[in-house]
Amino acid sequence: MMKHYLTSYSKKRQYFLFGGDLFVLLLAIFVSYAIRIFINSHELSLEQLAMKFSPWLILVVLPHLMCLYLLDLYNLDRLILRFRSSVMIVFSVGLAGLIIGSIFFFLPKYVFGRQILLIHLIVSSFFLAGWRIAFYELVSINETTRQLAFIGSVENFIVFCKILSEIDKKSLKVDSAYFIPSPESESFLLPEGVTVYRSLEQLLNSRNFDILVFDVLGKKFGNEEIRSIMEEKYRKKGVFDIPSFITSLSGRIPLDLIDGYWLLSREGLQGYVSRPYVQVKRLLDIIGSCFLLLVFSPIFVLLAIALKIDSRGPVIFSQQRIGKNRRAFNCLKFRTMVKDAELVSGPTWSSGDDPRITRVGKMLRKSRLDELPQLWNVLKGDISFIGPRPIRKHFADKLSKVIPFYELRFSVQPGLSGWAQVNYGYAGSVEGQKQKFEYELFYIQNMSVFLDILTVVKTVKSVFSLQGK
Repeated sequence: MMKHYLTSYSKKRQYFLFGGDLFVLLLAIFVSYAIRIFINSHELSLEQLAMKFSPWLILVVLPHLMCLYLLDLYNLDRLILRFRSSVMIVFSVGLAGLIIGSIFFFLPKYVFGRQILLIHLIVSSFFLAGWRIAFYELVSINETTRQLAFIGSVENFIVFCKILSEIDKKSLKVDSAYFIPSPESESFLLPEGVTVYRSLEQLLNSRNFDILVFDVLGKKFGNEEIRSIMEEKYRKKGVFDIPSFITSLSGRIPLDLIDGYWLLSREGLQGYVSRPYVQVKRLLDIIGSCFLLLVFSPIFVLLAIALKIDSRGPVIFSQQRIGKNRRAFNCLKFRTMVKDAELVSGPTWSSGDDPRITRVGKMLRKSRLDELPQLWNVLKGDISFIGPRPIRKHFADKLSKVIPFYELRFSVQPGLSGWAQVNYGYAGSVEGQKQKFEYELFYIQNMSVFLDILTVVKTVKSVFSLQGK
């Protein structure tokens, strides 16, 4: 499912945009050097240009791509307004310029001088803004709605449509459906524009769809029905079970549309984790936590002073959490709430506007700096850098009773950050925790160095954009 998620329609558009940005930035470097050479010598030759190119130019390109990502300029749903996008592009180029200037200040062996940097920033702004406008026009011209056909129960069709509307409002539309007969079918109000067929044969013969999704919780298909559905694959139609299809779009496994048999049949959920992966991950945890503890040690002192000035109470807050195999450990954080916040209420979920959170605490939560002391937990091996967030036993016991398969999250090492944290906002309710667990299931199934790196990148973006809670 990780493969389908990374190759979904929306992801392919992002890859195309990224590739265009990379090409435009390299072209901007080429043009910038050409302009500078012509200004200084009033002549231009390819030999002169060729001498300027070296592997060090990666230190010019990478800051641009990093700033574009951190400013959310690869979010295609957000930046369709041309003017706003252009302004954000210019801002990202300026931010990248500061980073590039700082890098080459410490690298005298390869000098990307002030003159060429200034020319490059101007050229890059025009080139990137022009390319982005052209890309949006191209996308709007070629934007086609793909038609979906559904096979299953009416009840799960309603759930499917609700989830689909939350994750893809533009490029996908449920156009036709065949409902496996049930006594409750007539009591449901179906969305407008859906054609209902009375048999699977009628639906398949209509050819009125690009993608076919089928319910894994409904009636089991006979051999002839399975053969008919498989033939759609040979006709180059997309054929998915509903959970796999939702997962390929969203990076989460929908609990309302699966059962235990589906989980048992999924690769990656049988409990085996590659030993080399575990060893490499642990080594990176040790190296990374030691390095970051050293780097952030001055910030520890400043935050401790700020916390003491802002409110009474200890600087470091220790709270028992449970990790892999429900092993208890003391999780460390900078205190973000008033002293004895749960003395009266007992264990409760916090919310975004929780009055118990201090002024400094709000800043720490938004920037996620309150999590820094957990670098010590990473070094000790209580948690890893990436994994499901460790949870208190009180809430774990409560959620295990109401969320199916919730105990699976304790089969892997918890993390300082996780796939659920970077893809879902604050979860202050059972329903919110359920949706976060759907992302955690996806992580458990697809654990890999690549997914960990992707989560780290998304975490850095979240920190820079102050999206923490």
